[in-house]
Amino acid sequence: MKKLLAFVLCLLMILSVAACVAPQAEPAPAPTDAAEPADKEPSAEPAAKPFDGVTLRVILATHDWTNAVEPKLAEFEEATGMKVEFEVYPENQLSDKLNVELGSGGQYIDVFMCRPLQEVQQFIQNGYLAEIGDLIADEEFDAKDFIPAALNGYMLNGADDGKYYGTPLVTERQVLFYRKDLFQKAGLEVPTNLDEMMAAAEKLDGIEPGVVGFTGRGKANPAVTQFSTYLYSFGGDFFDFATNKATINTPEAVQAFEYYGKLIREYGPASATNMHWNECAALYSTGGAAMCTDADAIWQSFCGPETEVYENAGFAVSPTNATWSICSWGLGISANSPNMEAAKAFVKWASGIEMTKYIQTAGISSARNSAWADPACTANYPEELLAAIQKGNEIATKAYDRPMTTSVAQARDVIGVVITTAIEGGDVQAAADKANIAFQEILDADLAARNG
Repeated sequence: MKKLLAFVLCLLMILSVAACVAPQAEPAPAPTDAAEPADKEPSAEPAAKPFDGVTLRVILATHDWTNAVEPKLAEFEEATGMKVEFEVYPENQLSDKLNVELGSGGQYIDVFMCRPLQEVQQFIQNGYLAEIGDLIADEEFDAKDFIPAALNGYMLNGADDGKYYGTPLVTERQVLFYRKDLFQKAGLEVPTNLDEMMAAAEKLDGIEPGVVGFTGRGKANPAVTQFSTYLYSFGGDFFDFATNKATINTPEAVQAFEYYGKLIREYGPASATNMHWNECAALYSTGGAAMCTDADAIWQSFCGPETEVYENAGFAVSPTNATWSICSWGLGISANSPNMEAAKAFVKWASGIEMTKYIQTAGISSARNSAWADPACTANYPEELLAAIQKGNEIATKAYDRPMTTSVAQARDVIGVVITTAIEGGDVQAAADKANIAFQEILDADLAARNG
């Protein structure tokens, strides 16, 4: 037993020494910052930006739409990688610039605002606008959501070929802006016809120091569009479509010129013949006029929340009761754009459903049915204005506010002379007779060009 006990003790001592001198295992390395936890998915690669490095030149009009979309541009640039350079010009300068640059090839213009009733027909015929049927057919873009008449403005008149050369942005009707406080002070009801409007302008003129009874476009060419409802109200029109004959010197047309001229001459600002809508808005928005008729799409410039007259802003159907419902502005792509796919991506974004709803929420009358059907998109419209728009659509008698011809600018220049003559108190009949001859020459030349 003693020998056995000694053997066991000796064995235990040998094992103990061996354990002390055995090499130790290396400790596991501490995790570094770059190491991912075992239960965490690897981070995804950032999505590729499809137009990274592309610079897009976009030429726009001075308009409430432009003001509303510009703050959203950074989001589009971030999503696509492209750089968008905006250039903004007043209407007439924009038309001149586009005609010059597109006429010389247009290789440095990508996207631009244009008007279906103004230059679009001419631009299509001249080959300035790219055909964008693939975008119109894009289900995601949902072109069927556009008000049909607005979208059709970007087709070549008379060519039922399904080709589209732009997308609509803004629709408009003529409405009456009026100052509720001044009407209350004068004890007047809102005018519902032209006789009542003339009487109201007379009573309101000078009701407060520096306030005129009425302001409206008086500058020759720009005045034509807003004068049109007065022309229609008296039973006139620019020309007879069936015979292609100019009709701006008929008794009905002369009555309209004389009425509009008297309204502005006797109860409007002294500088009326130099006033486009911008100048009218500047006067009205600062409290310088009691009434104005102009397009509902630019109401915020006249009496929006940032103006001095917002608290007393009133809106009504145009007293002419012969208004129009039109597409006033849209987007086109230069046929020679060096960035065609990027340009289409911009147009798809700018006139898509999401952006259109955002724009209409900002108070700009859009061209998409979904925006008009969404209460959230019309919630910021003053109740009176929305009612006037809806009524205006019901009573609209025309789909145009200027002569329907490919030489619209020249026609407006000719007709505008009669408007300024009326405002200045000149011989309206003589001016109308002379203008009718010049306008007929324009119509004849256009007809000859269409017939080849």
